[in-house]
Amino acid sequence: MRRVLLAAALAVLAGSAQAESELSDVGCGEEPRLRSVDSATATEVIFFNQSGAVIRTYWLDFQGQRKFRAEIPPGGSFVQQTYVNHPWLITNTATKNCVGIFQPMPAASIVVIQ
Repeated sequence: MRRVLLAAALAVLAGSAQAESELSDVGCGEEPRLRSVDSATATEVIFFNQSGAVIRTYWLDFQGQRKFRAEIPPGGSFVQQTYVNHPWLITNTATKNCVGIFQPMPAASIVVIQ
């Protein structure tokens, strides 16, 4: 199932930048230490919600504060233009607890929330 999902994600990217990889979760425990550093290298991240619940995306700004960007329904996706060194945090909507934090790479990448 995961291979099929990643293949579908790459197909979505065919009209835009080609994804090099799926981003790894750096861990919610890192949130107090993370913040955006600079806006020198543009990139994009495509978030895929395969969790069965609504999720929310937040940019961690230059002070490390959460800035809401998008709500993604189950089965939905969202393309986020961003920068390398701009961390992205995902929460559930019920408790707004962190479910993952992702650091973009120079090439377009994907995040799959399950």
